[in-house]
Amino acid sequence: MAFIAKRAFLGVLASVLPLSQAANASDMMIWSPVKVAPRTYKTTVGFRLPMAWDVSAGMDLGIGGTTNGTIARDSRLATFWGMAVDRPGRFSGAARREVALRLDTVNGAGAICFGRSHGWIVSEDLDMSTSRSLNLNYTGMRNAPTLVTATQAVTVAVPWTGTSLSASGNLKQVGSIFSSTVSFQQPLAPNLNFSGSFTDPQRLTPSGNLRLDYRVRW
Repeated sequence: MAFIAKRAFLGVLASVLPLSQAANASDMMIWSPVKVAPRTYKTTVGFRLPMAWDVSAGMDLGIGGTTNGTIARDSRLATFWGMAVDRPGRFSGAARREVALRLDTVNGAGAICFGRSHGWIVSEDLDMSTSRSLNLNYTGMRNAPTLVTATQAVTVAVPWTGTSLSASGNLKQVGSIFSSTVSFQQPLAPNLNFSGSFTDPQRLTPSGNLRLDYRVRW
C-alpha cells in the first residue's frame, strides 16, 4: 500500500512540474545509442553542467559480435571524455576557447587538447579566422612515445563568392617534425564545389589533390 501511495505522489509531482524544468533536465543528459555496423553497437552517455563554461563529460561504450555469437576482440570500446568550452562575447567577432580530454580504458591511451580560435569581419568583402591548438597524446601500453603537436591555422574567406583560402602548420615532437598545408575552396554552383589542398608546399616535392564534388539530394 505504501508503494502504491508513493507512486501516486511521484506521479502528481511530475504532473505539476513546469515544462521548462523538465526540458532543462533533459538537456543536461547525454544519451546517444547507435548501431554503427552489423552486430556492432556504440552508446555515448554523459551530462552537461550549467556553468560559466559549457562543461560536459561522459563515456563512450561499444561492443561488437561475430557471426558465431562471440564478442569480437577489437570491438571493445570504453572511453572517458570531458570537454569545457568558453565562448566569450566580443564586439569584434566570435571567439572560442576549449579544453578536451579523452581516456581509453581498454588500451590505456589518453589525449588532452587545448584550443583557441577567433573569427572577425575584416571588411564587407572579407572575413578572417585564426586557430591555435596544443595536443598531448599518450599511447599507454603501445610501444610509442608521447606525442606533442602544436597547430596554427589561418583562414581568409570572401562571403559573397564563397571562396576561402586556408594555411596551417603542425609542429610535432617539440620542434623535430614540421608540416604545413595550404587549401582552397570555391563553390561553382549550388551543388557543385571545387577544392584542393597541398601538403608541405615549401618542399621540392610537395603533394596535393584537386577535387570536384557534385552533391545530389533526394
